[in-house]
Amino acid sequence: MNEVPYSAPVGSTPPSPPPGPLTFGQILDRTYRLARANCKLFLGIASVPSAAIFLLFAAIMGCVLVMVGPQILHDAAPPSTFPTYQTALLVCLGFLAYPILFAVFALYMPAASYAATQANQGVRVTFGAAYSLARRHFWRYLWLMILPALFVIVPLVVIVVLIGLGTLLLHNQANLGTDPTAMFFLIPLAVLLYVGMIVYCILLMLRFAVAFPASVEEGLTAWAALQRSAKLTKKAKGRIFLVLLVVYAVMYAVNLLFILIFVLLAAIGAGVAMLAHVTQGSPAFFILIGLAALGYLLVLVACTMFAYAAYSTTLAVLYHDQRLRKDGQLLAMPATLPTPQPGEAV
Repeated sequence: MNEVPYSAPVGSTPPSPPPGPLTFGQILDRTYRLARANCKLFLGIASVPSAAIFLLFAAIMGCVLVMVGPQILHDAAPPSTFPTYQTALLVCLGFLAYPILFAVFALYMPAASYAATQANQGVRVTFGAAYSLARRHFWRYLWLMILPALFVIVPLVVIVVLIGLGTLLLHNQANLGTDPTAMFFLIPLAVLLYVGMIVYCILLMLRFAVAFPASVEEGLTAWAALQRSAKLTKKAKGRIFLVLLVVYAVMYAVNLLFILIFVLLAAIGAGVAMLAHVTQGSPAFFILIGLAALGYLLVLVACTMFAYAAYSTTLAVLYHDQRLRKDGQLLAMPATLPTPQPGEAV
């Protein structure tokens, strides 16, 4: 058995969810207690997408370094443009990153949601159990990643096409020598469309905020999970937004702290290098630059892990709270999930 009930230590998270809906402050307090009591597990689960982002970024930066490294070593200026094959390689890596990240997050989101929702009910799960659940229903969760993206991509494509057509019309009017004054309305219109798109994305995010916890805990398909999330978040988007905004502010402060520590250590390292008379272009110089870049990437990974763990925990608490408000009761998830049958819908 990978899931066992447990009693939390004094001052930690309670072993079972509260008997009724939570206030704004209680949601934040419970999120903090859950994250503190399960810090190792949540950060371990969040290390998977963080490591994936780190490796992808390192691969792209490695390719760029291979391209410009010889020029730097010979004290030559880096090329203003790359050869065609090198440019094509970078473009391919960029496009390849998207399906890889979608696949990684299709595993991470349900694993994190499962661990957080179970912890909120006083059940301890393991890293392996969380990702085992995600692997068993991978295609369902991948589709749950894709569907909300389509809700964003389709209107975004329409807006880009409209702006492109307007720009083309403006260009043609200028070439024909006609009065282009009316075309200047395209600029505020483009700004309004941009602001509207941001508002639309925020509302969409709030509407589908608890889709993954709902899918994991209630065994819902992707489309049913989106509908369930829309029902649970109805008339609660403002409160959910404020909770997530507070969590974002806290994570922003934590990220600043990590970066300030890195900058302080980097400044100390630079001072030591100056005292040691490390010259620009020397092997020691490039080693220090490489260590600084690696340290910065590790700081970003740490910031990402803490942010992912915080948001997944918050969404689990919000899901249970909204379920209490809408359904009037919270049914505990079974300790072991049934094995999917052949032909099961995703």
